[in-house]
Amino acid sequence: MKAILATLVLLILVSGLAAQETDTLRQQSYYKQAWDAAMENGKITNEERALLDILVNSMLISVDSSRAWESRWTPMQTRQVDQSGRWPLVLQNIAIGSGLYGWGVPYVLHAEDGRWYVGGVMVSAGTAFYLTYEYTKNMEMSHARTQMMRYGSLLGLRYGIGLNTLLELEAYPDGDRSNNDAETLWMWMLMASVPAGHYGGEYLFDKLEPSNGQAWAWTMWTGISGLTSTLIFSAINSEPDRYNEFDSRTDDRDNEWQRWRKQFALTELISYPIGAYFSYGLVKDKQYSFGDALMLMQGWGFGFMNTMMLQSILFDDGDEETFFMVAGLGAIGSTLAYDRMIAPHDYSFGQSTLMLLGSASGTAFGFGTAILLDVSDPEPMLTLALAGYAAGTRLTRKILDVKPDGSLAYAESHQVSLVPTVFPAIGSHDSVTLIPALDLRISFK
Repeated sequence: MKAILATLVLLILVSGLAAQETDTLRQQSYYKQAWDAAMENGKITNEERALLDILVNSMLISVDSSRAWESRWTPMQTRQVDQSGRWPLVLQNIAIGSGLYGWGVPYVLHAEDGRWYVGGVMVSAGTAFYLTYEYTKNMEMSHARTQMMRYGSLLGLRYGIGLNTLLELEAYPDGDRSNNDAETLWMWMLMASVPAGHYGGEYLFDKLEPSNGQAWAWTMWTGISGLTSTLIFSAINSEPDRYNEFDSRTDDRDNEWQRWRKQFALTELISYPIGAYFSYGLVKDKQYSFGDALMLMQGWGFGFMNTMMLQSILFDDGDEETFFMVAGLGAIGSTLAYDRMIAPHDYSFGQSTLMLLGSASGTAFGFGTAILLDVSDPEPMLTLALAGYAAGTRLTRKILDVKPDGSLAYAESHQVSLVPTVFPAIGSHDSVTLIPALDLRISFK
């Protein structure tokens, strides 16, 4: 068996499939042949695992992609359930359970006593932990699946808020608590939207099976589409004033403001599925590591900030809505530029964090230089900050040893570990005492 697998590895190496731009489907096909040969006896030995790792490294396949393929191909009865992403989902559901349902349930029951809200928050936290624990007890809970479920829940909550706006359901509008039906439906809408989004994210993961890096990049682009659409809408349709004490037509102004709110919410809600559809096309064939996805996120953040500074340098005036719209569009361009920069490489969590710190430190260095030189005008100060960002980003990238795409096949999935331990201490009369402690290890690979 190992001879067959070794032969396949040799043939693939000789045929030149290790080229940087090898087609993903062809990679998957060749890796599937090696995997089937290794799994013919129903298990993977240590020698076969080593050969598969060599194959992954030589074909420049990311660890996320190879592990996702293996999980899909492994029979359920022999598969080891991955629950590495279970704890973030439990933590999030405790926060949502106590933050939303803890006061939401007493709210729809029209409870007046404050103890119901305090007690409800505490009971909901414990209930959310138990229900999530039982729900995920025997479930495959990779970090990619958790991210899709987590983002689905948050997006579901955003849809609940948006639908409440479209249906004009608000909690105690203008302090009026007489409309009990509307206020109850308002809260029910929010509480129902979270599990709906959760199952939506779970469904998309089961259907499309993105890797961890793909899941983070996909959800990031989906969020960017919603934010950018609202920035464009606000630039085209400025928010009207709701009240004006010098204008007797308060009702007309209020109706105009309500229409604007509905159009704003509808634009955002429509943009999410459109953005999710097109952004999946951007990430589905790319071998993103988790660090790659973090690089894209900081690309958007720095792009937004740098575009705002550049506008401040070039233009003296302009309305605020257009200012933020241009910043949002510049952030998208910066994200695409970062995407091209990371394409031939695999960034680890530590390396992406160091890139963030290097870029931010360079920006701070530029501002600090302007202060030391007693530069008071905003244009030269912002110019020095932009130059500092560029220098910091370039310098940090040069000193980091970022490996080619696929090199993280051998990297550990956990970059941070916190393990209970004990260490001996000599007390009185030379007696040895064991003291409990925590072993914290952070790896910047």
